[in-house]
Amino acid sequence: MPNILPHFKTRASIESILLVNLSITILASGYLVPTTNLFSTRGLAINTITFGKLNRISPRAGSHNGPRLFTSSSSQDKSSGNQPYLSEEEVHELLSGGLLKGQPSYPAWKSKRRRNQLYKLAEWATSDEANRPIICEFEPDALWLWTRWRGSVLSMTYVPIIFNIGIGILVNWYVHSHTATSWSLFSIPPVDDHLVQELAGFKALWEYQLTLCTFILAFFTSQAYSYWRSVYFTTRAIQGRINDICLIIVTNAERKPSRTVDGERMSDYSDRASELVDTCTRLIRVSHTFFWAAMPTNSNGVSDKGWEGKTYRVDIDNDDEGNNAIGPVLLSPSGLRYLEREGELTHAEVQTLLDSDLPPSQYTYMLMQWVGIYAMEGFRDGTLVGGDGAERELIRRLTDLRAEYFSIGDLCAGRMPLAYVQLLQILVDSLVWLAPVSLYSGLGTLSIPLCALLTYFFKGLLELSKSFLDPFGNDGYPNQNIRVDVLVSELNFGADSRWIEAAKRVPLPARPSPKKFATDTNLDNMSNSNPNG
Repeated sequence: MPNILPHFKTRASIESILLVNLSITILASGYLVPTTNLFSTRGLAINTITFGKLNRISPRAGSHNGPRLFTSSSSQDKSSGNQPYLSEEEVHELLSGGLLKGQPSYPAWKSKRRRNQLYKLAEWATSDEANRPIICEFEPDALWLWTRWRGSVLSMTYVPIIFNIGIGILVNWYVHSHTATSWSLFSIPPVDDHLVQELAGFKALWEYQLTLCTFILAFFTSQAYSYWRSVYFTTRAIQGRINDICLIIVTNAERKPSRTVDGERMSDYSDRASELVDTCTRLIRVSHTFFWAAMPTNSNGVSDKGWEGKTYRVDIDNDDEGNNAIGPVLLSPSGLRYLEREGELTHAEVQTLLDSDLPPSQYTYMLMQWVGIYAMEGFRDGTLVGGDGAERELIRRLTDLRAEYFSIGDLCAGRMPLAYVQLLQILVDSLVWLAPVSLYSGLGTLSIPLCALLTYFFKGLLELSKSFLDPFGNDGYPNQNIRVDVLVSELNFGADSRWIEAAKRVPLPARPSPKKFATDTNLDNMSNSNPNG
């Protein structure tokens, strides 16, 4: 034991000295290493530097010639091929990929959680089959409608309904306990009672407010639903324009004869037309995906996870539940590289997007322009054979698509002025909360359930209108959302499968034989020469 302990201390001292020298060398070379973690397991520790390229610079027991970090021209000439030198480029790669892990410049997507997130978003971007309807659907059966809870107005208003019932009970208790007159539970309060007369004064004002609120709220609900329909049909118009573009490109693609099927001659895309069709349909499809990834939405199949059981408005102030769960990840350099690995983009396309001076929200329009450029070149070199008419129609569809893209942002930005919504909110709230006091003089205890019914109607219409003004769930309304993931899946199927496969193999039209054509012509001539025929 006396002989082993000094040896252990000496070896530990040598390893510490070598580590300190290595750190000083790296710092003197211009590479920053966190000094606080120098001897921790997250810094330059023995168990850390034994992996990858670091094992080439770790101290070796019994070695008198320690390896150096950088090679020079003189030392490289004198050194043998087996000596473990590291070039300056290797050290830079080592530091950027290992020691600086966790620093702000290090891509966070390399963690397991981020890889899983990229996998889910790539699946979201490439899915061609929707797993839910585009909106919350209904059945026309009366019993089915009466028994629904999720997605209904009652699920959005049960809290104010219960609160208003409590106010009604409190008013009923207060009147009965502060008046000398007594009456039965469901009887109308006596008109000559002093306290009942004071409550009756509220009724005249409340009735004027009722008329004003009914008119304005009905108009507001109509406008909100019109806005929701405008947004919905704009999303469908985007799908329609992209399908038109794919149809024009596919039907005008150059074709060549292919193998026969059951004796029938078939035609297929030519080689260059097939490449152009695949490229244009893929880019226009990814353009649509990028548009919805950049658009702030919560009803996208990612941000609204866990909303299935929600009925009232969802609080989305938390960053984990924000309305930007897709764009910052999918449109990041790591996200684009992942799409490249999935075959959605080529390396040159990804690099061009990253090298552009445009923000990621504009990648949609870059891909759309590429489709137009490729298609115009195809018309010029004969890959697309439709002529001037097809060329003009394609350009018109592209400009229409650009207009529909912009319309979504315009509609979301100018949905409703603040003053209008604020005025209506105050008008409805004051009408509902004054109802138990105003209606008690004429209804008594029966005002409690009737005020609950009024709360359901008026607060329900207001909350329903505000949910119509939130078609993508950005304000936390989960019930009337337009589901973006369904839009992406439907378009992926249309652009990637429907049009390409439909025109991939087409039977050539049958031509009548010359003998049959001559016989038909003679019969027609005989029929025309016979006046009684």
